[in-house]
Amino acid sequence: MSRRFSLTKTLSSVFSPEEKKEEDDENTPSFLSSSRGPQVAAILDKYADKIHDDSFLKIVRQLDFWHADEQSLPDEEFLALAERLARIASWREVVDDASIPEEKKMTIPKVRFGRTELQMPIITCGGMRIQETWIPDNVPLLKSNKSKVVLSPSQENLKDVILSCLKIGLNHFETARFYGSSEVQFVDALSNLMEDGTIKRSDFIFQTKLAPGAGMTRADFGKQWEASWSNVKKLGHVDLLAFHCVSDSGQIDTMLSDADDGLYNFLLELQKAGTIKHIGFSTHGSAANIMRMINSNKFAYVNLHKHFFGDYHAAGTPDTLGGQGNAACVKRALELDMGVFGISPFDKGGKLYRPSAVVAAAIGPELSPIAFSALHLWKMQGVHTVSVGLARSSDLDEVIEAARIYAEDEKADAVVKAAEGRLEDLAIQKLGKDWYEKGLLNVPSFYEETSDGMSIGHMLWLHDCLTAYGMHEFSKDRYGSLEKTSWSKSKSYEENVKKHFNSGNPGRSYDESVDLTEALSNHYDPELAKSKLVEVHNWLKKDATLSEGEQAKLGWKQAYNLTTWEEFPGEVVSISNVILSRIGLKSGGGNSEGAVKEAKIMRGIVRRSSLLSLED
Repeated sequence: MSRRFSLTKTLSSVFSPEEKKEEDDENTPSFLSSSRGPQVAAILDKYADKIHDDSFLKIVRQLDFWHADEQSLPDEEFLALAERLARIASWREVVDDASIPEEKKMTIPKVRFGRTELQMPIITCGGMRIQETWIPDNVPLLKSNKSKVVLSPSQENLKDVILSCLKIGLNHFETARFYGSSEVQFVDALSNLMEDGTIKRSDFIFQTKLAPGAGMTRADFGKQWEASWSNVKKLGHVDLLAFHCVSDSGQIDTMLSDADDGLYNFLLELQKAGTIKHIGFSTHGSAANIMRMINSNKFAYVNLHKHFFGDYHAAGTPDTLGGQGNAACVKRALELDMGVFGISPFDKGGKLYRPSAVVAAAIGPELSPIAFSALHLWKMQGVHTVSVGLARSSDLDEVIEAARIYAEDEKADAVVKAAEGRLEDLAIQKLGKDWYEKGLLNVPSFYEETSDGMSIGHMLWLHDCLTAYGMHEFSKDRYGSLEKTSWSKSKSYEENVKKHFNSGNPGRSYDESVDLTEALSNHYDPELAKSKLVEVHNWLKKDATLSEGEQAKLGWKQAYNLTTWEEFPGEVVSISNVILSRIGLKSGGGNSEGAVKEAKIMRGIVRRSSLLSLED
C-alpha cells in the first residue's frame, strides 16, 4: 500500500463528510495555509489531547495574528511561539498527571501580604465575571433564588475554576456583597469542598467586601454585614473584609470615623470576635483620596488600580506629591507595610484579553500583554497579588505563563524591562516627550469644582491610549462609562456630585459648554490639552461615526480575542440587560454551541494539516 493511499485512508477515517464540508478554506487560519503550516499543525497536534477547547482556540487566534504581514515572525521564532503557547495551555493536564512528581508541577508563588502576614498567591481568583447574575439578593422580585443558583450551569463552571485554582496553589478567592450571586456561589462551592474533605478551611483565603455609603449609620451597615454573613458563615470566618469601592470624601469620612458607633469600630469588634481577620478597603477614587485613606494607617491592605497603561479613574488625578495616578499610593502603602492587591489589571488595565495590535506587537511574542501586565505589577510596582476576573479556567493560561517567568527572577526582570522600554519609546514617539512626561500633570480631579465634574485627566489618558497604543475598544468602553453620568445645569456642583456620581464610576464626559480655562491654568500647555479633550470626545462619543477603515488608518486594530465565550452574567453590565436576563428575555453567557463548534472545526483542520505533513 502506498504512503499516499494509507494517508488518504487515515483521513477518511478521521473526518466524516459533515466535518469535511464544515472545514472549508474560509475556516483555515492563514498560518496553516502557509509553507510552515504543516510544522505548526504537528506541534499543536502533539499537545491537542492535553489542551482544552477554549485554550486551543486562543492559541490559533494568537498564531494567526503573529503570522500576519505586519508582524510576521521568522519560521524559527514562529514555531517556538507555537510550542510555547501549546505547552503553557497544557497546564491543567500536567497538574493531574500522577506520573509527574509534585515538585516539578507548576505552583503559583506566594508572598507575604503586608502586615496581615498571610502568604498570598501572586494571582487572585476574582469573582465578578463568573457568577450567575449581577442582581444583588436585596432586590425584590428580581433577586435570584439561592438554592437554584447553586444548581445552575454557572455553578459547575465555578467549581471547575476553583478546583483548577487550588491545584496550582492559587488559594485566594475574592468576591463582594454586591457582585450579584457571586458571594453565595463561592461560599457554596468552598463549603462543599470542605465538607467532602477535599480541602480544609486553612487551605484558602477568602475575601469579601461591604459598601459604606456617605453618612451610613452603624445599623444600616450592620444589616449589610448580617446579609453577607448569612451567606459566609459556613466558612467560619472571613480572612479579608474590605470596605468596598470607597471613592468620595463623604464615604471616606464615614469609613474613617473613630466614633464608637462608627463603621470602622463595628469592624474592629468583628475582628476582636474572630469573625473577620483583617480589614482593608477597595477604591476607584482619585489618587489624592486614595492617599488620604492609606495615610490614615487604619488598614492592613488596599485593593486599588495600578496598571502600566494607566490607573483607571486615578489616571490624571493629582497624587498630592506632584505626580498623578496611583504609583505614589502603592509606594506609600508598601512603606506602611500594607498588603497591595491589584484590581482588574487585564480589563480595566487595558482590556488585554482583546489587546490592540499595537500593544501586542510592541510587547512582542515572548510575552502576552496579560503576562506583561502582571509581571510589571509584581516586578516594577511591588504589588503583591493581581486579580484575574476568571470566567473560565482557560483564563488562567496567560497568568500562569507570567507566574512561571516571575519565578525565574533574572529572566523576569529582563523581559519586562525590554517590553516596557519598547512601549515607552513608542509612546514618546507618538505623543512627544513633553506630553509623555507632563501631559497628565496639574489637572484637577473630578472631585474638584473647577473640573465641573469632568474626568479631565481620565479623558486625556484615553487620548494617550488611543494615540500611542491604538486601544480603541478599551477607550470606547471607558468613555461610555463617563457618558452615563448625568449632570444638571440647574444644580450646583455639590448637588450634582451627591446625586449623580457613582463611587465605582466617578466623573463625567466632556462638556463643550464649560470654560476650562481655570481648570487647566496650571497645565504646561492648556491649549493642547483642550484640543485633545475635544478630539477624544469626537472619537469616542456614543454617536461617533468612524468606520472600521478609518479606525484602521489611525492604527486602532485588535490583535486577537481571547474571549472564547461570554461569561455567565454577561459581559455588558447594565440595568436593562440584568433585568431582561432575569425574566428570561435575554440569554446569559456560558459555553455556547458556537464556541464548541468552532473548536471542533479548528481541531479538525489542525489534525488534517498535521497528517498531511507526513507526505513531506
